Parts: sequence; structure tokens; C-alpha cells
Amino acid sequence: MRRALLLGAAAALVILGGCSTAPTPGPAPAPDRYGAPEPSRSLDASGVADRPCWVLRAEQLEKAGLEPRGQLDPLPAGRPACVWEDSAFTQQTSVALYPDRDYFVDTYRARGMYQLFEPVTVSGLPAVLQQTTPGALTCTVTTGIAVGQAADVTVSEIGVAPGTRSRSCERATRVSEMVIENLPASPPK
Repeated sequence: MRRALLLGAAAALVILGGCSTAPTPGPAPAPDRYGAPEPSRSLDASGVADRPCWVLRAEQLEKAGLEPRGQLDPLPAGRPACVWEDSAFTQQTSVALYPDRDYFVDTYRARGMYQLFEPVTVSGLPAVLQQTTPGALTCTVTTGIAVGQAADVTVSEIGVAPGTRSRSCERATRVSEMVIENLPASPPK
């Protein structure tokens, strides 16, 4: 009798075990950000990404020492940049906006290409300074303006006398702050 009860209990467990449901899958794993921090707030560059020459106001361009008219420059990544120069042709500044690509994460992924790769904060948002060699005459500041969106500002100093300290990263940071100031908040989802 005891043996019959044990066999019956074992058979019931086998039958019930076969009727159990599959485990519920957990949340999808977060995409790899390659160490790039997420922005604490979200801005939206979609309205000006194809017209980056409109992202800076005339008074901002004047404050940065740049001529008021920029030139569109098509980029290999698909979006155009706007390029401004100063009146003496000693400085060139470009702005590119990426509303549908996490270019900030892409920058972290490619960090080995730069001898200077310095995480910073620009207007409260995560950014990174990049130079091929420290003190180079060209500096790029890439800012994560939202998850999936970025602003990229590059300043090149052209007519700098030999031995003069480059201020390209300072200038790129200042222009990045101006760009961020002009971008609207992302619409609520």
C-alpha cells in the first residue's frame, strides 16, 4: 500500500510538472553603452538636424568670434554639419546634430582612436573632449543630449603661431554650451 501511494504521488508530480507554464522572460538586457553615461535630461535635435546652420543665433556667433553665415558640409554619417569661420580665417567651427543615432555611444566605442579622450559635463549633460594628440589644434566635443541623440562640435585653429597653446577644446566646449542652450526639450513620451 505504501508503495502504491509513493508511485501514485510520483506519477502526480510527473503529470503536474508537464503542465507547468514556461518561465516569464525578464526585461530585455540594456544595450551596451561602452561606458557612456546616460544624459540626465533629454533634448531634441530633430527639428534642426538637417539645418544645423540654424542652431546658433547671430549674437552667439558674434560672441564666439565667428562670421554670421555658415556653410553646409555633407558628412559621411548622413547628416550635414554647418561650418563657420572667423573673419581672419584662423578658426573653423563645425556643428553636427544626430537625432536618430547615439553618436555619443559611438564616440565611446571608438575611444581608442584618440590620445586625449576626456569625459566632461557640458551644461549638465555628459560629454567628451577628443583630440588625436593632446594640445592638437583641433578638438571635438561630443555631447549626449538624449539617449539616442548627440551634438558634435569641432573647432580647428588654423593660423596659430608655433608654440602657442591651443584653445580649441575651450572654444568647442563654449560653442557646445550655446548649441545645448538652443535645443528644445524632448516631447513627453
